[in-house]
This record gives sequence, structure tokens and C-alpha cells, in this order.
Amino acid sequence: MALSADLNVDMTVVDRVITAKAGSADTLYKGAIVNIGTDGYVKVAADVASEHCAGIMKKQVVAAGSNAEDCEILVGCAWLAHTGAAAGDVGALFHASADDTLGDAAGTNVGACGLCIGWKAGYLLIDFMRRVI
Repeated sequence: MALSADLNVDMTVVDRVITAKAGSADTLYKGAIVNIGTDGYVKVAADVASEHCAGIMKKQVVAAGSNAEDCEILVGCAWLAHTGAAAGDVGALFHASADDTLGDAAGTNVGACGLCIGWKAGYLLIDFMRRVI
């Protein structure tokens, strides 16, 4: 899946805001999970080797592919939708397989996007500052 509109994400804590440039021509929606690609530019999260999760988009940016658009990325703790969220997920690392999808399997990502530190029906609380156990 992929976002097709802005998403309001409940950020319980914002530890920092990263400023970076958008890379590929794409729409980076508010609330999207984003990666830093191998070229050093922001792009929508996907299960791709050699990319690192950066955090959650603060606001929508429509990137022309000219590497000129500034992005603000929130890093902290966020409630993200996850089918089958359960108490057993707490303490596990999660990976971003799309800009709106968490996976509990590593896939080809270099590393996790964050550590699950809480859960409620349909949601996991992901700490984007903790990517190792």
C-alpha cells in the first residue's frame, strides 16, 4: 500500500526535526514514513536495500525530482496503524515496507525504522529513535 492523501499521525514525543531535500519526483504526504536513499535525498519508505528510515513527514511536499524541495521530518514516538497489533509486539523492531506500512520482518531494509514500545487496538507506538535492541 501507499498513501494517497495526508495522514494525521499521533506523535506522542518529537525528539527532533530533521531538514533534508526531497529526491525523486513524488508526493511525500504528511504523516508518511520516509527513507534517506543512497543518494542522500528523502523518498517514500519502501523495502529497499541500502536505504535508512528517517522518520515521519511533518507536512506534504510535492517533489519535482530536482532535489530542491525542503522536507521536515519528525523523529520521535508515533502511533502507526498495524493490522494485528498485540501486546507481543512490544519490544520488537519494525521495518517500513511502504510509506504507510509496518512490517515485523526485516525484508531487504538495512535496518528497522523503530522499536515498538506500546500498543492499542490497530496501532503500535513506534520509537523512531531506537532502532536496535
